[in-house]
Amino acid sequence: MKIILYFLLVVFCFQSSNAQIKYYEKEIGWTDAQSAHDIFIVSDSMMAMLCWGWSFAESDKTYTLFTDINADQPVVKGYYSQGERVPMDMIRTPFGYAFCGSTNNGMEDPFGQTYDYQYLMEVNHQGDSIRYYDLREFLYQGFAMCMLYYPETNTYYVGGEAFISTMPTSMWLMKITNGEIVWRRYYSDYAHRNAIRKLLPSPDGGMYAVGQVDVYPGFHFGNYFLAKIDTNGNMAWSKTYTVGFEDQCIDGLQTSDEGFLIAGGSNRPNPINDNKLYPTLLRLDANADTLWSKIYFLESLGGGYIAKAFEDANNFVCIGGKRDAAGSYTKAFIMKVRGSDGEPLWVRFYDYGISHDYFYNFTPVPQPLGGFVCVGRADTLELIPPILWSLGRAYIVKTNCMGLLTVPKAQFTLSQNPDFPNNFIFTNQSQYTYPDSIDGGYYHLDWGDGSPPYLCGQGYSLCSENTIPHTYQTEGIYGVTLQAIVCNDTSVAVQSVCLGVEPNPQAAFTYTDFGGMVQFTNLSQNSYLAQGGYFSWDFGDGSPPSSAEHPTHEYTENGIYTATLTLIVCQDTSVYTQEIAVQTVGIPENSPPVEGSGVVGVVVYPNPAQNTLQITLAPSLSRPLSEVETVFSLYTPAGQLALQTPLVSTGSTTASTATHTLSVAHLPAGIYFYMVSVVGGDSDNGNNNGDNNNGGKVLARGKVAVVR
Repeated sequence: MKIILYFLLVVFCFQSSNAQIKYYEKEIGWTDAQSAHDIFIVSDSMMAMLCWGWSFAESDKTYTLFTDINADQPVVKGYYSQGERVPMDMIRTPFGYAFCGSTNNGMEDPFGQTYDYQYLMEVNHQGDSIRYYDLREFLYQGFAMCMLYYPETNTYYVGGEAFISTMPTSMWLMKITNGEIVWRRYYSDYAHRNAIRKLLPSPDGGMYAVGQVDVYPGFHFGNYFLAKIDTNGNMAWSKTYTVGFEDQCIDGLQTSDEGFLIAGGSNRPNPINDNKLYPTLLRLDANADTLWSKIYFLESLGGGYIAKAFEDANNFVCIGGKRDAAGSYTKAFIMKVRGSDGEPLWVRFYDYGISHDYFYNFTPVPQPLGGFVCVGRADTLELIPPILWSLGRAYIVKTNCMGLLTVPKAQFTLSQNPDFPNNFIFTNQSQYTYPDSIDGGYYHLDWGDGSPPYLCGQGYSLCSENTIPHTYQTEGIYGVTLQAIVCNDTSVAVQSVCLGVEPNPQAAFTYTDFGGMVQFTNLSQNSYLAQGGYFSWDFGDGSPPSSAEHPTHEYTENGIYTATLTLIVCQDTSVYTQEIAVQTVGIPENSPPVEGSGVVGVVVYPNPAQNTLQITLAPSLSRPLSEVETVFSLYTPAGQLALQTPLVSTGSTTASTATHTLSVAHLPAGIYFYMVSVVGGDSDNGNNNGDNNNGGKVLARGKVAVVR
């Protein structure tokens, strides 16, 4: 096999976004045009994708893209060779990933024409190239379109389409075990264009091959195809299926009842003046006989497909693209259909940019996160004189289990009946819960007095009333709690009911400045948080208010700010204000302190720490350490002192760098704030008032993580 050298390029990408944080639409670009073709959820925090890219300076290339679950930190790795390379399928392996597709590598036939051939490439979990397989046997054009991998024998089956000469093409399949090609098979029993588009495992170690046969797009005919193939490449049985005059397969899956679902595009059964394809599903039973077929969005002008499908209980979720009714642009969609007959239960369309949007693949997000991540391409229109170019970006959409970008928002009002003071009226004003929709959410209303909760929505009775009365039997302070629950998202709203009782809230707080990052510690009394009391913080710098109990706020400029804490229980309000003196903005963590502080440098390591922390101090020669004492303090995010110890005892006269080791093995894992300060001499007893004396000066501050 010819040895080919590949150059690996790591590209940091640009991106844009337009959605909420948890669910989003984003596009990622790193060259002139690109798209995402496959997606894997690697962990709760990482995704891996197979991508294609093209530039004006170079031909088509294959890329892998690795990013966090919110697609905020993408890193792309490209695989370069002379000529073009187009990826078509990607699978996970014990050592990383494998992907296949077509390439021409710049090779020419005797007539000077380049020709495509199949390839397979293995990369590790970081996307670094491990091995490349040149899969050609003859000088023919061909495409590796799908793969199946058996890890117990380290065996790949790779399928696709082969041009041995011209037309017709053959369905093509090969077996690779431990890096060696075991056999190739060409199935040439059908006319025109024929291809294997999906390989599914079978119990005997062989496979089911899903594809298309006898496709001739110019004359708009072809059929879906399913076959059982053994480990030697022998076809045990095969069947063809007609939905429209032209049927083109993209995906297939085996269902939980041992049946099959084939996805792709078909034209109308009687395509007079209609040569367009529409998204299509074909459902088969365990004997591979047709149960039902469905062509979707016939009201559009065609040009549609279903690219990927998943089984969800007794139903199916699928993604793809379709032209709009005017025929101008393609919109990406995610759809859920009923398993018994294929009828849509819901459909969501995505129209991200000013041009076409496509979904090529998607994956369910594992619990407890849930939902789906869809990938494809979002086209843009860019004027590169003298031509207006349609250039794509990798398109990533993360949705909830209903294919939506929204999270529920619980909110309600309470009003007291003036004629019957014990009676209160609840009015639901929640949003994005969809309690009466398929896969919709539900409400859980707790009156706070031990009475049975009110439940409505999915799994319960219909939510027929937004206004609900309730009568309290005794005086007291009660918290009315409404939960709006959709998929794995819960929004909670709580309000207080004060019946014959004065809550008398008393707001108060203190604070600690960690270099502009100020930790507020709430000291309020009678807050009744469980009964619906709530806080509102105004930090005095024009930033949005906070409702946290113990917030942390970062000031961006030095100055004096008036922070205000408002505590509200029922209609009773208490307000507490305090001036915040911020004088440490711009001082880096572990930086040398200002002149006269007594210490030249402070280093805190390792970070993160497991059992011990080391604090290194470099003393100044301008002032003996015998006059000061250096103290290390560690605080929780709530501002509570977790650890405090002197680092240099009074009486020390050494001028050399000193390192102190402290145990943090007893602390819970988490993020902590640290402060190294000087007391003694002309100390102000540790109050950080910002003077220029040694007493009470902060030498270093920052954050450190404790891990287990």
